[in-house]
Amino acid sequence: MNYEIKLIVLDAYGVCLNEGYPNTSKYLAKKYHKNWQVVQNILYAKYFSQAALKQISQKVAWQKAIQELELPLSVEQLKRIHYGLMKTNPKVLGLATKLKKHYTVALLSKNTREQFRDVNKKFPELKKVFGKNLINTWEYGLPKASRETMEFLCKRFNVKPAEIAYFDDQASNLKAPKQMGARTILYKNFAQFLQALKKLTTL
Repeated sequence: MNYEIKLIVLDAYGVCLNEGYPNTSKYLAKKYHKNWQVVQNILYAKYFSQAALKQISQKVAWQKAIQELELPLSVEQLKRIHYGLMKTNPKVLGLATKLKKHYTVALLSKNTREQFRDVNKKFPELKKVFGKNLINTWEYGLPKASRETMEFLCKRFNVKPAEIAYFDDQASNLKAPKQMGARTILYKNFAQFLQALKKLTTL
């Protein structure tokens, strides 16, 4: 049975925003002559992931990454670099605004409370576009790319997995939604994103 799409889930970083930690890692690697993937593994995979699962605080995550990478930076300096590199994807946000007329559209983020607050403060347009449908998995103690998060989305928005179109720029984040029956699309660029939406919706 083919279900009509009712909920469109958009990943934050890489879809609604540019890449967060990868951009920061590349910047730091270039400036301090390091391998960017090593920086990414320490900054994001090792310490931010712990903070996102509430195992350590966001401040401790910054501190530990600075220490292990031997960066001549304070926490505040690293944060300024990180947030300074961020940009929204205005084409995606514009399309999300248009889609809201006929569908429920949600932004899904894996962030600590501190980072989620800072990002929303820097980009108030996110609140304007998504309103109460800004979902930060940290607040609910959920791993983002998981069956538990999908079950949460289904319950919150009263939809079946097959009624969800789920966009993410990382294939690993799409595995659980796909297994549960959601329509999953790996985001590559805006043109491809638009074509996928035209196939799934009345856009």
